[in-house]
Amino acid sequence: MNLQIIGITTEYNPFHNGHKWQLQAIREKFGNVPVIACMSGFFVQRGEIALTDPWSRAAAAVHAGADLVLLLPSWYSLRSADYFAAGAVKTLAATGLVNTLVCGTEQDAGHNLAETAAWSLQAETEQQIKTLLQKGLSYGAAWETAAMQKHKDANWFKGANNLLALAYQKVVIQNNLSFELITLPRQGSNYNDTVLTPPYASASAIRTALRNNGASVSLSSVMPEDSLALLKPNETNYAARFVQQEETLALLLGSLLARCNSHDLYEHSSGSRELCDRFHNGKSELQQGYRSFCRSITSKRNPLPSVRRLALQLLLHKGRAFWTETPEPAYLRVLAFNNRGRNLLKKMKETAKLPVVTKPGRIEHYKNTALYPLFQLDADAADLYQLLNGNIGIYGTCFTTSPLYVK
Repeated sequence: MNLQIIGITTEYNPFHNGHKWQLQAIREKFGNVPVIACMSGFFVQRGEIALTDPWSRAAAAVHAGADLVLLLPSWYSLRSADYFAAGAVKTLAATGLVNTLVCGTEQDAGHNLAETAAWSLQAETEQQIKTLLQKGLSYGAAWETAAMQKHKDANWFKGANNLLALAYQKVVIQNNLSFELITLPRQGSNYNDTVLTPPYASASAIRTALRNNGASVSLSSVMPEDSLALLKPNETNYAARFVQQEETLALLLGSLLARCNSHDLYEHSSGSRELCDRFHNGKSELQQGYRSFCRSITSKRNPLPSVRRLALQLLLHKGRAFWTETPEPAYLRVLAFNNRGRNLLKKMKETAKLPVVTKPGRIEHYKNTALYPLFQLDADAADLYQLLNGNIGIYGTCFTTSPLYVK
């Protein structure tokens, strides 16, 4: 198979040595091939605010070896892993260029990924999962149990990266895509490790260090220079910044919960009735802060990331139909590129199955197009991102920011 162009899905929150290793490993394995990344924007799939804006994160990735970075629309990054994967893989497919996907897996990743993905899509399997959930198992535990009962490789249901690899493979099967999916083992720390262990610390550990105002000398051992310079750890008090973000989230969410009942929450999110009830009934916990509130809402059925994603969905104030009627990607939004990426963009004018958007201009230009619903959400997410970072009154950056060219 001609491994002409590699596609990867990522968040780069922040870009660290493990991400750089992945790009280097791709070139070692396939040669000096072009790499197109699809990256989440203002909010990441864990339901958190991105450390920096998407254009800057994309530029850091291009400095480290990516050639072209496209935006994953906010709708997909504010949903569970299967939706996240579907948005990213379909976006990469829509370039008309990518023919190979590469993703990271945990060190103990299993085997037979395609077989396990095909089994997980069977109607019989879905019924088995429903039965296990009714018995009180968590979603993850239900899948692990079902896999072991059917003598499937349960490792694909353990760990965030393995789950995403499985989700990517399911999208390939469901959409009959002519992609080959190749996995590379994660280097160093596990996905949720919070201890800063050089040279390959997790993004979680880096964010924890920033929350604790970690010194740049420590971060320099786990992050490339360009990515570290973007964070400016010697100039930015991240501990105070996280506190400010959470105080603003608590105020915004507190105002919303004071005005809305549980049914209102249900009608403006993808959340279950049970989770919306928990949100409404637990609103007094916001007195203890946003983090405390989210932890108080979590359950086996609704882990912390899903709680935080629901909070952000509610603040973006869209109807339930918007969140539950799964959209197809509608555009290819360019964030950053280098010289080779510029050549890829020229090719995409002929091969892309969706409009390629660089500097979009005014939202009014898109109101009567298929781009509008997802584009408007990205614009709202950008405005909320500015507000949560203390930039009150700064609106419209989603429409006025051009891609970054990295020489």
